[in-house]
Amino acid sequence: MKVLIADPQPTVRHALSIWINRQPGWEVVGEACSSNDLLDGLDRLAPEVVILDRDLPGMPAEDLVPLLRQASKRVVIILLTSDPVECRQTGTPGVDFYVSKVDPPNRMLDVIFKVWWRQGGKPSS
Repeated sequence: MKVLIADPQPTVRHALSIWINRQPGWEVVGEACSSNDLLDGLDRLAPEVVILDRDLPGMPAEDLVPLLRQASKRVVIILLTSDPVECRQTGTPGVDFYVSKVDPPNRMLDVIFKVWWRQGGKPSS
């Protein structure tokens, strides 16, 4: 499964990349530190999953998510928030899953596993 990580913090992108790339059949195909980087890489990298920081510089998530949906209706969007309460209360249209940055790392892997199983549990081709 191809994953694109969009987060302004290099340490977050690096940590997520390590965790994801260790999973059989999963691959981080790119990283973005701004909304412009994300939109530029979306068509070129063709990810199946976008991990999107809610506070990605350049554009509010509420405006960015519809653009991601226009570009790829099948991409799964996981929104990262800094506040665990926001994960339960936020209802940004077009977002498939919410994960808080204060959640244990296994929470993100659990969410990606759900996506992977929904897609048949098969490696990307």
